[in-house]
Amino acid sequence: MTKLIAHLKSIGATGKVNLVNGPNGAFISYSINDVKSTIPVGKRSQQGTLESFNVLITEDGTAIATVNQYEEVESLELV
Repeated sequence: MTKLIAHLKSIGATGKVNLVNGPNGAFISYSINDVKSTIPVGKRSQQGTLESFNVLITEDGTAIATVNQYEEVESLELV
């Protein structure tokens, strides 16, 4: 599992990173080449801090910030 800050640096994020709370939950706001993007924060990780977040990348490439540690234990190809 990768730390959020390391992940953001690896995808080219620069400048300020913000943890934002809104009516639909928390998310991470960052910029790459002045284009703003966001990463949602997992529901049970809403009270985390930027330094404590890990990033979970789903199979479809979606990033989710979480304070939990996850590891893949099994996978199955659906045909």
